[in-house]
Amino acid sequence: MGNFLSLDAIYVALVFVVPGYIISSFRAHFITGQRLDGHDYFVRLLTLSALNFTLSGWTIYLAIAWNAEPVTRMLLWLLVLAVSPALIGFVSGLGSKAEWLRKVYGWLKLSPLHIIPTSWEYQFSTLSEAWVYVVLKDSTTFAGYWGGKSFASSRPEERDLLIEQVFEVPNDGPWTPTNKSVLIGSGEIRTVEFTPVERNKG
Repeated sequence: MGNFLSLDAIYVALVFVVPGYIISSFRAHFITGQRLDGHDYFVRLLTLSALNFTLSGWTIYLAIAWNAEPVTRMLLWLLVLAVSPALIGFVSGLGSKAEWLRKVYGWLKLSPLHIIPTSWEYQFSTLSEAWVYVVLKDSTTFAGYWGGKSFASSRPEERDLLIEQVFEVPNDGPWTPTNKSVLIGSGEIRTVEFTPVERNKG
């Protein structure tokens, strides 16, 4: 059988696992997607790696057929194993974020399931800035500004929120800014209300 850490095993891992992991990692910068574990996640890595090898692996065979210099072969392997997967993940994530494929489905009068699994993840993945009003389960309320320094967890078991600037809300009057931020723990939130930030143009 040979040792698992043989050259063949390393080759298989580099070609059919690592590129898929790189694609998934770059894609995750834009969108969370469906969470897979164990066998299903491994199959996803194999599938993405196979896609990558289909798109870029032919360059390796050309290099072998043309007896390319070792440096050229090394650069092509770098292209196949790292550069190409990064580009695929970047374009795929960007396309999913912009919903390119969903727009095609809409043009075809189709209504597929959304790739983002929860409304929580969808809202916060597309939110750049807003006024937020959070009501907790004990009826405590927090109002604040949601911007680039705010954060919402994408982990199902940790639905916490970090609001970068808290505002005081009097019974009758405008919101008053404070120099405070607030971290609201998982499981405490009942509702979150969003109001778009209007900027004066001119």
